[in-house]
This record gives sequence, structure tokens and C-alpha cells, in this order.
Amino acid sequence: MNFKEELLEGVMAETNFRGKRVTDKMVLGAMLDFDRDFRTTFTKWRRFAIERDGKLYPPKHILSMTTGMDPSEFGGGHQTNRVFEELGFKVITVGPPPPPEEDAMETALSFEKDLEDFLAARVEQLEPGLRLYEEQGLVGRQLNAAPVGRIDLLAVDKTGNLLVIELKAGEADDQACGQVLGYMGWIKENIARGRGVRGMIVANEFTERLRAAVKALPALSLKKYDVSFRFSDVK
Repeated sequence: MNFKEELLEGVMAETNFRGKRVTDKMVLGAMLDFDRDFRTTFTKWRRFAIERDGKLYPPKHILSMTTGMDPSEFGGGHQTNRVFEELGFKVITVGPPPPPEEDAMETALSFEKDLEDFLAARVEQLEPGLRLYEEQGLVGRQLNAAPVGRIDLLAVDKTGNLLVIELKAGEADDQACGQVLGYMGWIKENIARGRGVRGMIVANEFTERLRAAVKALPALSLKKYDVSFRFSDVK
């Protein structure tokens, strides 16, 4: 049975990736599109590939095509491979491990997205009374603030004022301060409509330069997260 014949069959397996439904048929459709549009020009092969009918497909690129997410929004490697394996696809190793710095960058990016997923559903854990911004047809998650960038989270506090939240995996430095101030300025100009605007940087640690800078900026605060594990028996 070829790709097109399989696509006519019903969905046989499905999973989700960062809240987005992914089925085996959606992946097969993305593979067909890859063969048509990218097969002859694609050069970004990494360590893993999906093997299908004698052809290889890049997992991260196929997942991006399937979900509509930009590849910069999620890490590659095992977290991406898991999606395809759950759907019954075969993932093989085709290249050497990435350099340590590249692997660390992927891990940090993945953790930031996991932290974003967690806080988007539980933003009140940062501050009592907070809720995710949902107004004017916009949702306060990965809010497009062009030309200054994308805001990780935008929340509304219990007084109705706005809170710009920037998430960092590991240590945040003083560059994060400038980044958040830029976001705050954009929000004041485009969304606030006279409401107050504050900023918050969430990270595991902060450089001394950042701590010093925040002392002079009462509208900007730091929030430290801790990671802990709890274990229980499986019966």
C-alpha cells in the first residue's frame, strides 16, 4: 500500500505534541509534501531520520510541517522522535551526536517550552490573581510583538494591569532586562490602553548585573523557579 492509499484509510494512531493533535495520516501527508517540495533541496540533516519505504525524512522538519509550529519553537532529538514512535514510525540514527553546545541549546529551548506550557495553564502560581491575557482576539502566549520579538507570556493581574513574562532556562543575564523592557514598551503602545504594564523575568538563577539593574526598575521583577522530582511506586 502506498502513501496515497494509506491516506484514504482512517486514522490508525494519534498522539499530541505541545497540545496539538498529531495523527499517522497527518505525518504521511507531511511526508508527501516533503517529497514534492523539499526532497531535492533539503540540507539540514542531523542525527536522526524517519525511515519509510526506503526513504529518510528529517523528524523535526516533518513535525514542523505536521503541526504548523516553527522549528525554533521546540527541540529536536528524543522529544521529537517520541511522537513518531508513538505513531508507529521507525526512527533511526544516521549521524554523529551534535556538538555539546548545540545539544545544550536544544535542551534549554525544550525546557523553556515545557516551562511555558506549565505556566500558561497555571500562571497564578507566579502571583495570586494572575490570569493569561485573552482580549481583542489575542491570547497572551507567544504573542507576536513585531518588530521587537515574541512575548513568552502576557498576563493580567488582579488590578487589571498587564504583566509581561519572559522565561529563561537556567541563568538570566542583563540582556533579558533589555528584552523585557522592549516588550513592555510595545505593550504600552499597542495593547495597554492606559493600563499599567509591569515585567517579570522567570529563571533558575540571575547574574549580579541583572539583579543590580532590576533594583533601579520598580516595574520589573525577578522570579526564581526550582526543579524538584517526586517519586511513587507503580503498581
